[in-house]
Amino acid sequence: MAGTVEGKPIQLETRETVVTAIRGFGRNRDNETSASKVERRVWEQIAAVHTAKKNGFVSTPEEIQDALKEMPAFQGANGFDMAQYRQALFSQDMMPVAFERLVGHQLTMSKVSALVETASWISPMELEDEIAAMTDKFTVQVATVSNRFSKAEMRLSDEVYKKYYDENKASFGLPDRVSVRYVALPISNYLASVTVSEEDLQNHYDANLDKYRRTTTNDVSETIPYADVRGKILAELKLDEARYCAETNVVVNFMDRLPLLGTNALTIFAAEQKQPLKFTPLFAMTETLYWTDASTDFATTAFELDVESLDTRFGVVKGKNEVYVLELRKRSPAHVPPFETVLSDVKVRAQEKARTDEYEKTTKELRTALRKSLDSGKTFKAAAQEKNLLVSTNLTYAVNELQNQSLFENAYAVAFGARDLKKGELSEPVPASPELSLLIYVHDRKPGDMLAAEMMRSQIRTSIARRRGNGLLSDWMKWNQTQLQAKPTFPLEDDEKRPVQIQGRQDDDSASE
Repeated sequence: MAGTVEGKPIQLETRETVVTAIRGFGRNRDNETSASKVERRVWEQIAAVHTAKKNGFVSTPEEIQDALKEMPAFQGANGFDMAQYRQALFSQDMMPVAFERLVGHQLTMSKVSALVETASWISPMELEDEIAAMTDKFTVQVATVSNRFSKAEMRLSDEVYKKYYDENKASFGLPDRVSVRYVALPISNYLASVTVSEEDLQNHYDANLDKYRRTTTNDVSETIPYADVRGKILAELKLDEARYCAETNVVVNFMDRLPLLGTNALTIFAAEQKQPLKFTPLFAMTETLYWTDASTDFATTAFELDVESLDTRFGVVKGKNEVYVLELRKRSPAHVPPFETVLSDVKVRAQEKARTDEYEKTTKELRTALRKSLDSGKTFKAAAQEKNLLVSTNLTYAVNELQNQSLFENAYAVAFGARDLKKGELSEPVPASPELSLLIYVHDRKPGDMLAAEMMRSQIRTSIARRRGNGLLSDWMKWNQTQLQAKPTFPLEDDEKRPVQIQGRQDDDSASE
């Protein structure tokens, strides 16, 4: 059980579907966002889907199938291609049933989002302000503030490091993790012992003609002759047969003999197969595992292992190039490691925060000084030069006319940093890059072209509605999660900066036995 919503259990399978929806999968998977942030979003979405189900507007099987048939990645010469669909998922280590659950979740969330967005209202004044910000003619000057702290070594005390850790404990939290020992049987070892009949090759070709097509130089689609693809088909079918043989070997020579092999079964099997016994470090369910070509199935199987039961003590995973036999080695519950264990990480992050804080403090002090000089009657250029800042010449533009960044340096940062300012106002520091912030002074602002404003009205209204809807959806999802008491087995804190209770002991990440 992953957690509960209104006291009702939520299965691990459901949670993993939502994690995949948030992080993505395959080469585009987001492994950078912290586990704590993802977990919050997971339970907001689980609660949202729960509410959708209660109100009868979840995705239907028909809607899921229609969505799959429209996805470009699964299209063959004659539309949706089931073989191409399965192959595309296989290449991403995903089973069709898991992908269809993912599509169903995303469709339901789209319905939730659309429903919440209908509660958004745009006032006429807000619309006019937005149109003016996009079409008015601005004349500005820009002072650049370089970040001299970006690579500085900040002198921080041990007390500061400990304070940073205490205020950000949740961000150092580790999810449930396991490590296993395993044997990998190369599927290539079985290729020499398998054969595929000519009849099977021809039948496969006939059943998958859409897969074997090409475009000629005259831009005409034609079927590739059987003789031209026979070798490719033979390699594919031999690999499938070898994969089946490898899996059968595991069943016959290992799983069926478990009562005879005893508690040291995996070691004995590895020796019999002349394969090394391998060990993994601790890993989480959602990690990409570099040692296997079936990462998702490997992790899922590993988390289902139970050393107390002979039926679930070992697991078998069929990959693209290897078949794996797994045995649980260690289980580490979700917890926050002690300060001493993560001190090196704390130092890196605390140093970065100190640099950022010092730079922000410096830029704000410079802005205050410039504003004071402007109020005393000095020009912006003179005020900035007194502080040894580089100042641009007058830059004139309208946001809607900016076609590319090359119009002037940092054009988009300037335009959107000044868009809500009036004549004579000075912007807050506007980040242009990690190394540079801008202070923008509006010399003049005049009404823009009326025709352009009217042409953009509908587009801007839609943009505001979308932006408003996203914010409204986020607020509603947080409220809904609280109302339904949606929570994981290991509770989340209301604020990531608040300390969380340690759920277990320090663990050894070593991969050695």
